[in-house]
Amino acid sequence: MSFLLFETKQDKNFLLPLTYFRDISNIRIGIFKIYEKWERYLQDKAHIFTGDYLQEKYPFGGTYDLFIRSIFLPDKNLVKAVGNLKAGEVLQDEEGDIIAFRTREKIDPWKDFDIEKITAHFQSKRLSGLRKLTRPYDLIAYNADEIVNDVKHSGFIRIYMSNRDVHISGEYPVYIGAGTRLNGVYLDAREGPVFIGENVTILPFSYIKGPAAVMENSVVKAGTQIYEGTTLGPGTKAGGEIKNVLFFGNSNKGHNGYLGDSVVGEWCNFGAGTSNSNLKNNYSEVKMWHIASKRFEPTGRRFLGLVMGDFSKTAIHTRFNTGTVVGVVSNIFTPDFPPKFVSSFNWGGSGFNHDHDVEKALETAKIVYARRGKTFTHIDEKIFREVYRLVRDKE
Repeated sequence: MSFLLFETKQDKNFLLPLTYFRDISNIRIGIFKIYEKWERYLQDKAHIFTGDYLQEKYPFGGTYDLFIRSIFLPDKNLVKAVGNLKAGEVLQDEEGDIIAFRTREKIDPWKDFDIEKITAHFQSKRLSGLRKLTRPYDLIAYNADEIVNDVKHSGFIRIYMSNRDVHISGEYPVYIGAGTRLNGVYLDAREGPVFIGENVTILPFSYIKGPAAVMENSVVKAGTQIYEGTTLGPGTKAGGEIKNVLFFGNSNKGHNGYLGDSVVGEWCNFGAGTSNSNLKNNYSEVKMWHIASKRFEPTGRRFLGLVMGDFSKTAIHTRFNTGTVVGVVSNIFTPDFPPKFVSSFNWGGSGFNHDHDVEKALETAKIVYARRGKTFTHIDEKIFREVYRLVRDKE
């Protein structure tokens, strides 16, 4: 079943700053990225269409007749409904948003991808009860359930351990990948599964409560407390106390400090003692800055911490207020609370903000890639420079 995952410009803008450096289908939530979830369900390779500066990173070619919108997270009901689509049918949610459609003839999205025009005379089918990503904090709300779903539908039920110096409690599945080293670790699977990927190092006296996922090549420092709803993406270094946090990967929070109800992009670094608030003193609803609408919006959440874009960093003892948004490629160093919105390519954080020079930022990005054994390609540099240009219009 050849299929194409697509996003609209509005979809992408509504999830900023997390979509400056990736399309929506490459967002990790739970254990897998969204496109990987669809590939597992449909048993075929996903093709990705962004139609913008990111497309060179996800090359594809050919024509397609099945189109699926990336903001919808797959589950058994959605996958069944998509699989049952006939030519000339469009699947919509209860609000009328298009989820997926199948064309009568295969089309090339580069030539004509006016979705409303294509589906104008299609027969509509409706499906409700779906998880849809419309704001960055939706990732925080859904992450725990996605960990459970990814384990349940992916066959992760075995335990592989090179040593037995691990205490496991609870009836939910625990998966420990090959090459992983655990010593003096407590894995608590009483309320949800615990997934530990390959070549992970978890140092003594650490506690991990499910549902939680620690992806390949990550390091968990000694005495770290990881609570439910947390995903450490590949190559993450974690320390201190972490609860209901989604790290996309290759980021460092290796020191003491609390981080809760947050989502963190790739290539971020938290200075020692950095902490955040995830609950207001009066327990009222948290408002959060929305980049697309350029205003603070009610979120419907009482617990909400930090949304941080890729390549951003904090100095030691940085303190984030409840519901803070930090853009991409920002360096925050201030003795005060940073503002609740720190724009992209910001150097400072409060009172003495400066533009982060793109050439210096690029130099740093290449260094952090090399430290992880990765190459910063010419495509990466083109995207980096385009993001620098884009944020001037969007923020």
